[in-house]
Amino acid sequence: MEEFESQGKCIFCGSTFSGKSIASHLNTHLFQKQGLDTGKQHGQSYHIRVEAGSMFLQLLLDGGIIFKTLDRFLRNIWLECCGHLSEFSYKREEVPMSRKVDAVFYKGLKLDYVYDFGTSTKLDIKVLEVFSMAAEKKIVLLSRNEPLEIMCDICGKNPALEMCTIHDWDAFCEDCIPIHEEECEDFIDYASRPVANSPRMGECGYTGGSIDVERDGVFKME
Repeated sequence: MEEFESQGKCIFCGSTFSGKSIASHLNTHLFQKQGLDTGKQHGQSYHIRVEAGSMFLQLLLDGGIIFKTLDRFLRNIWLECCGHLSEFSYKREEVPMSRKVDAVFYKGLKLDYVYDFGTSTKLDIKVLEVFSMAAEKKIVLLSRNEPLEIMCDICGKNPALEMCTIHDWDAFCEDCIPIHEEECEDFIDYASRPVANSPRMGECGYTGGSIDVERDGVFKME
């Protein structure tokens, strides 16, 4: 997929920032929250970034969770289609799903993640900051890229709704889908996939996530 300019909204104030600057803004809020929570909460939490091309998740993880909990979250928001295997790894060594994140994480740590070892979707994970407070939930979705501006490859005027997996991953709006159907006999049978706000888009049987579904769809023109 081509690179797009991505943006995300801050969970705390609702402001919109570029994918490159959202992390530092979120940390401003998190450091403030840590100061307010001093002496009230015990524990540790981790601000991480999960990336795949133009798409990103900004998450706050409670240090007491295990990697399987993070795996389940990534599947539900971005990846799950057919129950494929997945793996976290550090310097090519597998990280057990039963291990707690606070036994592995430190500021600056980079991890690799793979879902499906056939038609693989690969994610890059980085620990951006460590906070001396417990997270409010096991995993807090701090921000996520808004749906990318994927436009119709035929008319170029409208947001694309469906894509074709056998024609260079071209995507089509509602008005132009019938045009492509006439040119591609396989589109209706098996080659059509919905456009989704996920790096798993178009792969295997993926049709969308079950978390943050309002931002899981297509780009909406104002």
